[in-house]
Amino acid sequence: MKAREDSIKSVGLSLLYEPDEPTDPVADIVFIHGIGGHPIRSWKCPGHLQIPTTPNSTIHLSTTLRRKLKKNPPTSELRRSNSEPLLASNAFSSSNKSKSILRKNSLKSSSSRQKLNEFNDPLDQRVRPEVYWPLDLLPSSCPAARVYTWGYHTLVVDRKPLRLQNDIFAHAGELLRELSAARTALATSARPIIFVAHSTGGILLKEALRLSEMERDGPLKEILLSTSAVVFLGCPHRATEHSTLADAIKSMAAVTFRVDSHDAVLQHLSGANSVDAELGRQAFVRIWNDYNFKVKTFQESIIPSYRFLELRAEATIRRLASFIGDPRENAETISALHGDLCKFGSLDDPGYHAVASSLARLVSNEEARRHVLNTKETECLAALVRPHFTLSETHPATSYPGTCLWLYDLQEFQAWHHRSDSNKNKILWIKGESGCGKTILLRSLRRRLERQWGAAGSSFIWTTAEGYDTNSIFFPGTSRQQHEVNPANVYRSLLAQLFLQDPNLRRALLSLYNQPRSDPLVLDDALIVSFFADDYIDQRIQTPTRRTFIFVDIADDASPAYVEELVCRLSQLARNSDFSICVASAYYPDLEEANAINIVMHLRNSDDVLRYINLNLVAEWEERNRTVIRIGEKAAGVFLWAEIVVNILNAAITEGASEDLIEYTLEEVPGDLHGLYEWMLATLNEKEKAESLTLFQWVILSAEPMRLNDLFIAIRLTEPNPFVSYDQFGPFMALHVGMPLSMRDIRQLRNSEITSDTPYQFHRWLRARSIGLLELKTDSRQTVVNEPLGLQRVQPIHSSVRTFFLSGRGFACLAEDFPSVPPNFTTEDYIDVSHYSLLRACLTYLNMRDFEHLGHNVTDGSRRNSTLSPLTSPRPGSRQQQNAFDQRNLIMSSYPFLQYAVDNLLFHMLSPRFFRYFLPQHELLLAFSVNRARLWRRWTSLLGTADGRVIVAKHSRSSATAGLLSPVFGARFRLERVFRKLEHVMRHQKPVAGKENGGILSPITPIGPASPKTPRTLAAAAAEEKTFWAERSGEAAVVVGGGEFRLPPIVKLPVPKRTGPPAKSPVKASMIPVRSPVGDKGKVASVRSPVQVAPRSPKTQSPRMRSPRIQSPKAQSPKVQIPKPQSPKRNGAVLRIPAFHHGVRRIHRTIEDFRYGRNPHEPLRPGEATEDPEKVRGDGGGFLRYFVEELRNQARGGSGSGTNPPGPPASRG
Repeated sequence: MKAREDSIKSVGLSLLYEPDEPTDPVADIVFIHGIGGHPIRSWKCPGHLQIPTTPNSTIHLSTTLRRKLKKNPPTSELRRSNSEPLLASNAFSSSNKSKSILRKNSLKSSSSRQKLNEFNDPLDQRVRPEVYWPLDLLPSSCPAARVYTWGYHTLVVDRKPLRLQNDIFAHAGELLRELSAARTALATSARPIIFVAHSTGGILLKEALRLSEMERDGPLKEILLSTSAVVFLGCPHRATEHSTLADAIKSMAAVTFRVDSHDAVLQHLSGANSVDAELGRQAFVRIWNDYNFKVKTFQESIIPSYRFLELRAEATIRRLASFIGDPRENAETISALHGDLCKFGSLDDPGYHAVASSLARLVSNEEARRHVLNTKETECLAALVRPHFTLSETHPATSYPGTCLWLYDLQEFQAWHHRSDSNKNKILWIKGESGCGKTILLRSLRRRLERQWGAAGSSFIWTTAEGYDTNSIFFPGTSRQQHEVNPANVYRSLLAQLFLQDPNLRRALLSLYNQPRSDPLVLDDALIVSFFADDYIDQRIQTPTRRTFIFVDIADDASPAYVEELVCRLSQLARNSDFSICVASAYYPDLEEANAINIVMHLRNSDDVLRYINLNLVAEWEERNRTVIRIGEKAAGVFLWAEIVVNILNAAITEGASEDLIEYTLEEVPGDLHGLYEWMLATLNEKEKAESLTLFQWVILSAEPMRLNDLFIAIRLTEPNPFVSYDQFGPFMALHVGMPLSMRDIRQLRNSEITSDTPYQFHRWLRARSIGLLELKTDSRQTVVNEPLGLQRVQPIHSSVRTFFLSGRGFACLAEDFPSVPPNFTTEDYIDVSHYSLLRACLTYLNMRDFEHLGHNVTDGSRRNSTLSPLTSPRPGSRQQQNAFDQRNLIMSSYPFLQYAVDNLLFHMLSPRFFRYFLPQHELLLAFSVNRARLWRRWTSLLGTADGRVIVAKHSRSSATAGLLSPVFGARFRLERVFRKLEHVMRHQKPVAGKENGGILSPITPIGPASPKTPRTLAAAAAEEKTFWAERSGEAAVVVGGGEFRLPPIVKLPVPKRTGPPAKSPVKASMIPVRSPVGDKGKVASVRSPVQVAPRSPKTQSPRMRSPRIQSPKAQSPKVQIPKPQSPKRNGAVLRIPAFHHGVRRIHRTIEDFRYGRNPHEPLRPGEATEDPEKVRGDGGGFLRYFVEELRNQARGGSGSGTNPPGPPASRG
């Protein structure tokens, strides 16, 4: 919608154009004229051909010079190159024109835009329409912008300005207040603003921005924060070689005011002699560097070719003063005089084309900031980003009030912050020893800048860099150790965060994404690193965001080569962009970067450390200051060391330690962090060290930070001393799962000394065993404000704790008291054995009896195309898959540690070097296929797919297992081979229950009947598993009756040796005396086991398991009574009776109570509250009999029989 020209006010803010609804304007364009101008006439091109005058001479001409000016000037035209002014001739028709020049102190000439050949063309003398280009032309070039013009009065009488009126700096305050009020009334205070200023209007605009900067906050401050770009049309910016800034201001004001430049009032009103002009110039350069808005300058390029240097120099001063001198302004020239520099007659005018193109480009940049990603860009961004854990920051912005303030007073930081000329494109490199507070300082700096620049639309990018070097990206298999994180994550993070604000980057990555690849859903690490290093940072980067701050926190365990390479690339990124980059890393004295401002932190934060010690040490003796100074000197700028030592000393002082004991302890404490950790762990006893070792194994070597509830179950399942099993079984200890357990068994096996039942109790135990080196952090992916304690994740208090254990020093300190640890154990050996133990815990949990309902209807490869998992969502419209997906999520969230065990099973399997390079395919196949592939069924049902290729592909996209599945190791191909074999086994087996594609059975669904062709009982299933582990250990096991029972340790089944040719049939089990758990007490029942035990082959080094087979009735011994097989219909009918399942559950409950005792947390069963525990149930007693007898006694009028009522027994005194 355009406004009418007659509705435009001469004073104040007027709206010229606004996009029609529903288009929301992208930016506001505000036009500001110079002093003596008009909001319409200054921008309006006249319709008729007139001969404009040259600018009024600002040089006082003498009488001799006036006589010389009577001569006609030459008519030749001189055009300048890029370094010389352009001189255009003025055509004069007669000598009367020269007399007019002296009389009016001006020169008549042809139009500045008219070509020489147009003077002789009579057709061009026609009258042309007037063009007010901000209203007539600009809306077609920038249809998405709203256009304003602002005017102000400067009164003139008899061609002389009046005194006692507002100068140009007072008008700047009027512009600031009126523009702010208009935007606030329309609720558009945050909309970007593009200013267009002509002549001395630039001085007014600079003063307005300076006044806005002085505001702390509010609507006036929003004007500066919303400034997106400034376009100067011939505005004074600086002094030249032969003139000052005041001379340029007076010359330009004289042209727009049409008065003599030596007028004292004009000099006052234009601010030529005011100090505010210079302050405004300096403030504008600083504001430009700070807020990084776009600046574009246009200069006049036509100067009349006078033979007198005074007149030519005046036009040259105006032109040279309109150039700021910064390459960012990209100055251009317009073929016009100063007064006509802002007047354009048509769309074809070269000057309008230059100005309109710049404005359209600026508006387009603001539109790019509103860009919404389409489907293809979203897919590209998903391929670029890999999910990884980021925990919320539990530390405050500063570790203690009053610290980290020294940085902001440093001259080096001020140069980086305000982007001074010499430090405009340098990075800020903060170096320091581990634990000195680099990350805390970086967070404090980021939050301070967010408060200062967040309202200005600035962008803040935070990323962490971890990894040893980038060799593992281009040469897989060269990683230093298996727990190493991906060093390409920092490049992925930077590109992903810049992807949203850099249009050129989006186009480049889309082109890269559309190229054919082996995996179309993932951009591999080598491709990402090569693109960042070779393509992106080597070109000029321009983003619509006015100020972008990038913070990179490099881990302390990164190698110097990796740090040097990363800093070099970030430095190149800073050179080719306007990004402000700050890097924090460990201190390496030999690393230097020319394009970096270096700050060594541990040499500058000594005052912060002393301040913390002085305010937190609770000592009260006279020599307290000496103790404080001693702690500060020994800390050597490491804030974490001082914090831990102060806490230790405060605890000792609270318990009554004397000054001498504190001094002795202070001398005994090592001065480095790793030595301090080792000194603290040495205070634990042997039992506590074993528990602490299990705890740190999970926390340090887990694939992701574990929740507190998951860690509780994991520690229960982990063997306290894994070195004993490793000494007995070697790497195969990881597959030694054993008998199925239950949740009740976990409380009585292995780490039974951990008696914590609640998350709060376990948290206290964790703090005690970790001696304060572990803490809880909330999951940043969750939006819950107060997350429950059990759902919080366990993390080391500092990265140096992780480095301490990964270096082997921590594990060796905790395992030094174990006699089973070989003396030549290396760091890699400690880590490998730990992963074996963790893998065994995951397999043991999946093998528990509580998960019998899982995987009973996954029988063949019918679900090969299913790619659902808890990490992916089902396809829309598939209700069956949605139900299966929801059931999986329900089951995974109902059992602690189950989600971790399912997702990270392959991580712990491939992390040990032996399994990664020499995966034991045969042993792995046996472990997954035993008991009708129980482990395989449960794991694949929870993953959502039984296709081995899909499983491997899914884990290859995970950040934890992507490097472990590299082709250089060969584990990927061996895993696929094992999975294919398991699929083949599953396809040749009959379904256990339900439909073949029925999804996961819910926890309350009963187990269906077995196949009539192969009768299979729980005893036979347990026998297969017992036989497998008996073969591995050279012993056999039996199954008694119809349930699963453990044999006493003294009962063993010897394996017969082969003396002749190989037997064609397996050896039969003989009569073995075992204790019957359901027989009479003390008696031994002789039963015959229906399980056949295959002896271990002496020729094979690795144990092999023959497929357990149940003998057919014909092959069995005649001594064994063969039960009559029931018909399938009758068998199925019995299993469908609810009473049958109730009876089975009661039998299992009775057996559980007999073996492990009654669960004290289980509620009382029906009738149990009134039952007499000392009364034999078979005597016919009970509450009913007692009640009837009591009624009879009451009727007789006498007392009872003297028997106690059924209930709690009377106390025996």
